Amino acid sequence: MSGVNEKNYQWIATLRGFAALLVFTAHLPIPMPYIVSFAMGRAGVVLFFLITGYLAVQSRRKRSRRQYLFNRFVRMYPVFWLILIATYIVKIVAWDAGFTKHLKELVLNMTLFNEFLGAKCIIGTSWMMPIQVCFFVMLAVLPADFFDLADKAKAKWADLLFYGMSVLTLVFSVLRYTKNKPFPTASGLLILVSLIGLQYRECGDIKGCAKYLAIFAVTFLPSVFLSYKGEAVGYIAAYVIGMVLFLAADKSGVSIKAFNMLGSVGFSFFLAADIPHIILENFIDPKASVGALVIFTVIKLAASLGLAYLLTKFVEEPMLKKAKAFESKLK
Repeated sequence: MSGVNEKNYQWIATLRGFAALLVFTAHLPIPMPYIVSFAMGRAGVVLFFLITGYLAVQSRRKRSRRQYLFNRFVRMYPVFWLILIATYIVKIVAWDAGFTKHLKELVLNMTLFNEFLGAKCIIGTSWMMPIQVCFFVMLAVLPADFFDLADKAKAKWADLLFYGMSVLTLVFSVLRYTKNKPFPTASGLLILVSLIGLQYRECGDIKGCAKYLAIFAVTFLPSVFLSYKGEAVGYIAAYVIGMVLFLAADKSGVSIKAFNMLGSVGFSFFLAADIPHIILENFIDPKASVGALVIFTVIKLAASLGLAYLLTKFVEEPMLKKAKAFESKLK
């Protein structure tokens, strides 16, 4: 089956790095049409969620509920908190906003569900993380063998889960349209994308996902037009690009060393990129000239990579190593 042998994990590493670069590039002050930068960034997000789903089942099957939840928590929250606090301090200093004035916003951001609690994201790219948390919690609640699609009875339950999530997403989009309030359509769509990645891993090819893809298309098109109206074209382009890149990477077995290395620090890379961006804005105006934009981009990229490497090497990896011993004691 596609994706199950050892060499095929290389394309996942490459794709993760490429997705991180797409998100990074979309947030650069490059003069381009909004729809282009939006589609680029959202395509990277779609890739992240396809990869999340693709890898999720194997991780869940190896662990009990407690072990899985602990593992996901350790992988997401501590490094995020460190980057969040650093970003908060940099923003406060750069914008002279006052350390205590936005403390409530900081605390709400630490939950990752700040937008649901009425606070904006301090780190712009963190908006997708609560959706991942919801997906991981869903997997933890379900039995470890829930997605054993070789078992017809379990396959039917997996189908029902996908159908239910599709209906819920459509309900969100209708409510968003009729009530003019930010119901989480994107959350439903991206969880469905993760389930497609999961299904793809289990079935091994695109044919096994045909039913899910058809249901997703029926859900996706009315949802984006109802929820996002003028941005619907950008959403369609982003999701199509993300899924095509995912399939192409698997089928080609692509492995690019630079992207593999970027993928290994990708989590810290796209989260910490705001820090050098904010600092650089005080010294370089990227809109002043092409040369200024190039210098701004090169320094931001180098600084973001350096921060990501340091965080991964000296914080994330040692922490995960220690957490592994504690995780093994959980049942």
